[in-house]
Amino acid sequence: MELILCLIWAGGLVFVAVGLGRPILYWADVPCVSPGERGLFSFGLGLGVLGFAVFFLACAGFLRPGIIWGVWGICAVCGLAGWLRGKALRPGGPSRPSTCWFDRLVWGVLGLFLVLGLLLVLTPAIGKDALIYHLAVPKLLLKGQGFYFIEGNIFAHYPLGQEMLYVLAMVLQGEILAKCLHFVMTLAILFGMWQFGRDHVPGLAFVPVALLVFYTVPSVFSVSHMAYNDLAVTFHVFMALYAFVRWDATGKKGWLTVSGVFAGLAMSTKYTALFVPFMALLGILWNARRRKATWREALRDLMVFALPAVAIGSPFYVKNWLITGNPFYPFLYGIFGGQGLDPEQSRLYDLFVWSLGMGRQWIDLLVLPWNVSVHAEMSSPRFDGILGPVFLVTLPFAIALRKTPTQMKILMVFALLTFLFWASSAQQIRYLIPILPPLALVISYVLSRYRQRKVAFAVLAALVAGSLGFSAYHVIQDFRKIDPLRIIAGQEDRHAFVGRMIPSYEMYRTVNETLPEDAKVFLVFMKNYGYLCDRPCYSDSMFEAYTLKKILSGARSGEDVSLALRAKGFTHLMYDDGYVTGEMSTLSSEDKALFSDFLAGHAELLKVGQGRYYLFRISFHP
Repeated sequence: MELILCLIWAGGLVFVAVGLGRPILYWADVPCVSPGERGLFSFGLGLGVLGFAVFFLACAGFLRPGIIWGVWGICAVCGLAGWLRGKALRPGGPSRPSTCWFDRLVWGVLGLFLVLGLLLVLTPAIGKDALIYHLAVPKLLLKGQGFYFIEGNIFAHYPLGQEMLYVLAMVLQGEILAKCLHFVMTLAILFGMWQFGRDHVPGLAFVPVALLVFYTVPSVFSVSHMAYNDLAVTFHVFMALYAFVRWDATGKKGWLTVSGVFAGLAMSTKYTALFVPFMALLGILWNARRRKATWREALRDLMVFALPAVAIGSPFYVKNWLITGNPFYPFLYGIFGGQGLDPEQSRLYDLFVWSLGMGRQWIDLLVLPWNVSVHAEMSSPRFDGILGPVFLVTLPFAIALRKTPTQMKILMVFALLTFLFWASSAQQIRYLIPILPPLALVISYVLSRYRQRKVAFAVLAALVAGSLGFSAYHVIQDFRKIDPLRIIAGQEDRHAFVGRMIPSYEMYRTVNETLPEDAKVFLVFMKNYGYLCDRPCYSDSMFEAYTLKKILSGARSGEDVSLALRAKGFTHLMYDDGYVTGEMSTLSSEDKALFSDFLAGHAELLKVGQGRYYLFRISFHP
């Protein structure tokens, strides 16, 4: 019953979001070609309204369930009014429904994979980043009733646009509804790709293939059923690009305004979206040069885009500045500094970011497309994800094409420049997802242009099919690893499911069920899964032994260690011994001896889990 309620709530949120966005889209006075396109843009704009409603509650310190329910009620009424009173926008062109048997076959395969993804959505949260901050931070904000400095968790001060929606979801129904929201963003991307390809690229066939290519990218599928924000930022970036293309084609300033709004929403969701305004700047200048506009006209267009982008994107950065002293926390520490950080932590974090990928020498960058397509691995410094070979083996065919329509040129240039930006920053495949919808549409365009060349088309089709087989294998492996059917059927409870997926879960459960409410737990190498801990806890982000090493370096005895931990307010210590005194430890032999002395004389063992996890009560002897 709970799962059905989550699906109903997800549908209700979509309904309200569309209703809230309809009047905004009408005000922008943009000519949509179909009700679907109108609904798509309305949905994105309405989500922005819901997210900022929660944001301002958090700024005011009013994140209380009763108040959130009240604001939701107001938004629901306004959304219904938007449906009832929103004026229809005049259509701008015909739709081209697809009835090809091949398209129907692809739709069927895509539907099958979407069902697999939805089944995974309807399970408790187990995603690493969700447990660290996508869900953990909303949980803490609800507990603190608003924004405040969350010690230790640097991710808590990233842009939190999507997390504001997760706050709402957790109050309305819980973590599964939050996961449903991210899955809804996936569906919105697919619908947007279909609308764009069907209505705005002349002669484009095989659009369903583009959707299948995108969704079966292993990294896309794996995050689609998690409460992450990668597909939320992808949706906003794609809609900004979509609106920009519509402005370029129609000259309607309203589309440029809408593009700026979605760029702002993208920037409020993830730092990686900061590249979007620079892409828009280049696009606007290119458009002005092509139509021989004056510099005043070009400047006016820039302002039409930039004002809504800055107005919507900046609040989270201003919030960060006020709370941490750094609008881009924890980055640019050398310029802004940042509360709770020191130069060494900042240096280590920068080193971690630059360690992702397979090298940064010129030769590494030259072979980067090959490496990211062939050598990438999940949960590994090698790009931390799997892209697959589909783009590598098909996109080169686009080089030989001539007379490419402007819409596709914009998609290609956007993808190329964004890839270069990604190559010069954190090389993590999840950060590359925003270029995959445009590239998937380019694949369908390449197939469309080559279908009259029988041999070339056969080669292309074989390459796409083989690549989809590669992706499907990894998607099915992901599904089998999680095995959601037992818990959905009621044959496995939440504790058993999460315990099966997360080895340390029983330790967190012990903390929640046995420790007093005023306990404060120091977590060391427990993966920073703050969402699983119902007691106040602290853990260093990324480098989980940083605080412990500092304490040990300043101590001469076990008692000094105990006093230092107590001075920080810790009452309990929980750690993974494999990383503290075991084979994977980075502690010196002296530090290990000091730590053992502390445990022997100043800590009481409460629980041992799976032979490697330990929970101690810190004893204090004045």
